This record gives sequence, structure tokens and C-alpha cells, in this order.
Amino acid sequence: MSRIPPRLKPTNRHLTIVPHFQEKKTESGVLLPEDYKPEQDRYIEATVVDVSDDCSKQFESLRYGTINERKVVVDASMIEEVNVSDRRVYIVLENHVVGIYRRTDEV
Repeated sequence: MSRIPPRLKPTNRHLTIVPHFQEKKTESGVLLPEDYKPEQDRYIEATVVDVSDDCSKQFESLRYGTINERKVVVDASMIEEVNVSDRRVYIVLENHVVGIYRRTDEV
């Protein structure tokens, strides 16, 4: 019998997301210190996995849409990584979502 692992249900106006981090690679061959972190874009795309029940109405449609209808733009510095029981989940507060992708015929 297969067991479905539990998922983290966001609360307190948070959204569970899958951030679309992009690595910037250089082929210059320059050695960098181990603690060096390359500069990242301030805003990135993310796919919404789940929405807290107390989020604004504008986020309700993200709970039921298809994968392509769940895309948002978030402030990358405000994404929180939660590591619990060998699982990694990313959450962001609804205030740090700066835009929701919509079809041209949607309001």
C-alpha cells in the first residue's frame, strides 16, 4: 500500500510556491571564494502550489487553476525555505507577490 506524504498547508496569509530560480553561469574560468554568492534577480517567477485560506480573494483562483494559470512574480529576497522532516518547501507572504499572470481576456 502506497502512502502519500503529507504536504504543508500554508497559513497566516502565506502561499506555498515552487520558485523558478535561474543560475547565472560564467565560463571565464575565474576562481571565486567558496562563500561567494552570485547576484540574483530581485523578482522571479514562481508557481503557486497552495494558498492560505485567509489570503485575499485575488489569490483564490490560484488554488484551482492549471499549472500555467498559477504563475506569479515574487520578491526573491522574501522567499522562505522551510526544511522539515527531510522535505524542502518554499513559502512567501501574500504581500510579497508583486503580480499574477492573467490571460488577456481576464480582468
